[in-house]
Amino acid sequence: MAIVDAIRDLTGLDRATQLDVLRRRMATVPGGRRDHAPTDLPSITAPEPVAPIASGTDLAVGADDSEPLSAAVRGKTLRTMPVPPPLAALLPRRALARGTAITVTGAGSILIALVAEASAAGHHVALIGQPRLSLLAVHEHGGDLAKVHLVDPGKTDPLDAASICLDGVDLVVTTVHGRDVPPTRARALLARNRRQASVLILTDGHMPGIDLTITSTVHSYGGIEQGRGRIKSITLETTVHGRGTQQRTGRYTLTAPTFGEQGLRWTPAPADELAAHRPVAVAQ
Repeated sequence: MAIVDAIRDLTGLDRATQLDVLRRRMATVPGGRRDHAPTDLPSITAPEPVAPIASGTDLAVGADDSEPLSAAVRGKTLRTMPVPPPLAALLPRRALARGTAITVTGAGSILIALVAEASAAGHHVALIGQPRLSLLAVHEHGGDLAKVHLVDPGKTDPLDAASICLDGVDLVVTTVHGRDVPPTRARALLARNRRQASVLILTDGHMPGIDLTITSTVHSYGGIEQGRGRIKSITLETTVHGRGTQQRTGRYTLTAPTFGEQGLRWTPAPADELAAHRPVAVAQ
């Protein structure tokens, strides 16, 4: 994980001055923004149209037979940020447009994969108020922990920290503690996100103006027979919908490496293979 120098005590300053000092400090962080990050990104337009699909169709199988672009090429040509395979199969450009605001709910594997994919591509990621997000899992997904920055907002509003991080971090993941963000506050934050060409992710609560909502549920587990055994894989059903984006649903299986293998892997989960495997109760 990244380590930053300590800053001077801001206790005696008012909030406006504190935010100004922190933003100036953020601007001096070397390498905080990738070279290919645009600084003049216009407001988001509707994504490319996609062909109508039936509800519940498994899009992961044969979603795009063309060879995928590398993360570097996607960032330079499409002004996007790479995403894990379960989301790439559901998005028109197989990536996230910069300046996008997203809500991610449900199974934590998708959020972990998003953080891992972005950091592995060299993007800096800020995790604000995310004590339950496993950094070990990010590493196992292939993420670069040197690009991941942990922010503890304490008793202050986490959106204040998010607003500062948007000035110099590519991907900002924040909580809003399950509350509804006022429209005026949301408009200001979303405008900053678009202007700075970052990607903002909310993990709970509600904020008006969100571009995409990503919901994942556990469909089944693999490796458990007759209620016993060790979980070797997990199948997730993921749904993406939002402004200008048709709702699409796909299923992928995340499999742990076997002897001689390295790293977790995502594979499409055909719908006909899921009928016989239902979720099981797992001890917490």
